Amino acid sequence: MVQRRGQSLIGLLVVVVIMLVMGVVMSNAINKRTTGAGSTSSGTIASFKDKQYLSSIYQSMAAQSQLTGDGRFLVPSALTRRRDPNDDTTASLFSAMIAQHSVSPEQLYSGNEMSPYVRPDEDYDYMAYRPVDDVFWDPSFTANLSWDSNTSFAHIPLYGNRLRRLWQFTADSRMPLLGNRGPKDGVADPESWTYNRDGKWGGHIVFGDGHVEFISTFTITGVFFKSGTSNQPDNLYRMEQGADGLDVILAFTKEMTEDGPVLQFD
Repeated sequence: MVQRRGQSLIGLLVVVVIMLVMGVVMSNAINKRTTGAGSTSSGTIASFKDKQYLSSIYQSMAAQSQLTGDGRFLVPSALTRRRDPNDDTTASLFSAMIAQHSVSPEQLYSGNEMSPYVRPDEDYDYMAYRPVDDVFWDPSFTANLSWDSNTSFAHIPLYGNRLRRLWQFTADSRMPLLGNRGPKDGVADPESWTYNRDGKWGGHIVFGDGHVEFISTFTITGVFFKSGTSNQPDNLYRMEQGADGLDVILAFTKEMTEDGPVLQFD
C-alpha cells in the first residue's frame, strides 16, 4: 500500500508540473496575441502603439513646418544652415527631432520591433544641443540597422526631388512619408527583420495629410509613379526612379553623398 501511495504522489506531481508548464505556454501565447509584439496584426496593443507614435511624429513635423512659415518639414542640413547633404541621414533627422523636443526617444521604437540591433535610446543627451557651438543634436544617436539603431521607422530620403517636393506639409492623402520598415527593394523576404515571427509582413504608413494606415502589401492602391506617359504602381521600398526621382521609397539613409542617399534595409 505504501508503494502504491508513493507512485500516486509522483504521478500527481508530474501532472501538476505539466499543468504549470502548459499554463506558462498558454499565458505567453495569450500575451503575445494581446500585445501583438512582433506581429503584423492591426488590432493589437503593439500595433496601436505604432499608429499613435507615427501619428505623433507627423503632428510634430507638421507643427514645426507651420512655425517656419514655408511648410517645410525639418531637414538637418537646413537646421545647421550648412546645407551639407551629409547631415541629412536618418540618425541626424530623428536625433534633431528629439533635441528640439518634437518627439521622445521612446516614440521612435516600434512595438512590433523584431531586430535585436534596434533599441530605444535610453540616455539621449539633450545637453548636446548647443547652437552657439554649431551642434544641433546628439551625435551618439544611431540608425545603423547592421549593428545598432535607436529608431525603428523609415522615411523618404531627404535628397533631390523627394526632398524639394515631397518633404513638406501638402495634405496629400495618398503620399507616403514615413512608417514601418520593409524588406530591401520591396521583395518578399521572410528572413528580413521586418517580418514577424510567423513569416508575415505588415506595417503602418503615414501619409501627407497625417492619417496612418496599416498595410500588408508593398504597393498601395492609389500610389503611383510616372513612367513616360503612364502611371505605374509604386513599390514603397524600391527606388524606381533613381536618387533624384519622385517615386516614394521608405528606407534608412545610412549615409548621404553628393550623388544621393546610401540606403539601408534589414
